Formats: sequence, C-alpha cells, structure tokens
Amino acid sequence: MKLTSMTTLALATLVLAGCATPKQWEATGGSKTDGVVQISYEQGQFENGQSDAAQGLAVATARCQVWGFKHAEQSGSEKSVCRTMGQYNCLQTTVTQDFLCKR
Repeated sequence: MKLTSMTTLALATLVLAGCATPKQWEATGGSKTDGVVQISYEQGQFENGQSDAAQGLAVATARCQVWGFKHAEQSGSEKSVCRTMGQYNCLQTTVTQDFLCKR
C-alpha cells in the first residue's frame, strides 16, 4: 500500500495531536507584600501541555482576592524551567506565569 504525502501528513498530525495534554494552573508562590502571584503546571518529556489562560487568570485572581486585592493582571511571559534533566534532554519541566495583584 502506497501512502501519499497528504495521507502521511494527516497521520502525522493525528499522532502529534494525541500528545496534547490539558494542564491546570495552580497557585504555587508569590508575595502578598509585593502583590505578586505565581501559577504553575508540570509537563513531562513527551507532553505538549495545553493550558487555559482564563483558568490561570481565575486562579491568580482568587489568590489576589484572598490577599485583599480586586483582581490580577498577567505580568511578563511564561517561563519554563527544567526540573529533571535526563542524559540528553529534559524529563520534567515546570511552566510558571507571574501575575500582579491590582486594587
């Protein structure tokens, strides 16, 4: 059976799409005094983490409100840090986003 380039591309897309992994943000750090909240999720070596920006904002806003602020605003871009390095590549990555609490 001979595969055309379109069929091969379609199969590759299906295989790669199967690797997308939904991720839930969690409040993992910050400073009430500075009005900064950090949210994070963990991602494995073969995972293609898919996060929900609205869910992340809701988590950060909830933490800010506990501290007496009204809402949160995203600050900067996501940062990825390798937590477990294998022989040739990263096995476990932490993705973190900072938010500023606003009055």
